[in-house]
Amino acid sequence: KEKLINNAITALLSQEGDIAASNAELESQFQAVRRLVASKAGFLAFTQLPKFRERLGVKVVKALKRNNDGVTHASIDMLCALMCVSIQF
Repeated sequence: KEKLINNAITALLSQEGDIAASNAELESQFQAVRRLVASKAGFLAFTQLPKFRERLGVKVVKALKRNNDGVTHASIDMLCALMCVSIQF
């Protein structure tokens, strides 16, 4: 299960088509990452996968520059999920 979550997170963050991606697609990517990091394995990936935080940060900055309410909400919601310690283990 942990390997599947790590692979899914890596696949979502490796998509460099952020500029070409539609707002709805980018919003969906952030929602998927949010759900993945809500698990124990997903949160551990945030702390252990190399370049995870850097790629995620770049993706959030690019998303915020779009000035789209849906994308902004999804990216901030995903960041909030990473800051909450109330993950059910």
